[in-house]
Amino acid sequence: MASRSKPSRASKKTIGYYAPIEDERPKRARSQFLVRYVLPSDRHDFVGRIYDLSIVAYSFDSYEALSEHPDCKYAIDVNHYLSTMTRRIESLNMAGDLLWPGVLPTRLDGLPVSAYQWLTVAADVFLMRYISVVDCALILTNAVFECGLEVRKCTLDSLRRKAVPNEICRLLAAVAEDQGDLRTERNARFHHGAERGFTDDDQTFRSAAFLLHNMGGAGGHDRFGRRINVERFLKEGLVELQREFNQVSRRLVRQLDRLYDELEIEFEVRFGPRIRASTHGLRVAGSR
Repeated sequence: MASRSKPSRASKKTIGYYAPIEDERPKRARSQFLVRYVLPSDRHDFVGRIYDLSIVAYSFDSYEALSEHPDCKYAIDVNHYLSTMTRRIESLNMAGDLLWPGVLPTRLDGLPVSAYQWLTVAADVFLMRYISVVDCALILTNAVFECGLEVRKCTLDSLRRKAVPNEICRLLAAVAEDQGDLRTERNARFHHGAERGFTDDDQTFRSAAFLLHNMGGAGGHDRFGRRINVERFLKEGLVELQREFNQVSRRLVRQLDRLYDELEIEFEVRFGPRIRASTHGLRVAGSR
């Protein structure tokens, strides 16, 4: 994960050892955990509204029967893609669980993976799932505006061609733009094999963590002359990722709230006339 703020020395590191610079000193790294931000997925009124309407599905034996009623079909279709979106947001908190482990194990050599791999997995989980949020938002917009686009062809340009309002497209573009640095990192790591660093001496951390996990430990000093301490490396790496996780997550939630504001208006414009003309009598939440 890479924040849009000025990158620290640790976030610039790439895999491979480099010669130390004589006057280089280790950065003052923080090892005390930050306060965790937990992403909310269903606090917006639009989410609650759609979830309430989705109860109507229990009144039908099949989607085909439900689809005979335009208001029900529209609400259930939107609920499907909104639920996909909220589940994806909730899944980002899995990465948070890895970054805020509570109390660290007393024996790091007892972890199922090395301490270095733990950080790598946590970053990978967040990166891949965060990048897909914009795709989920595009697909949800497609459903609310009933553009009829296939999921795999649902892009911002295709939504513009379907006359989705400029404000909606602007909000979607802002989410995509904010992901710019992370998309670049995703491509470099998952398509080109690059790796990111977590500490000011990433080569030593990776090697020491490997030796601890597979061979019981490692002695010696890092390139700054400090005694090797895998737990210190791990804590510094966790805090580095915690900071980026909190920054990115808070921005994302604010952006999605603004998008939901606009989608809610459009949904009610389309849903209201349909439920008023309905004949099934299942006024679960009614029109507004």
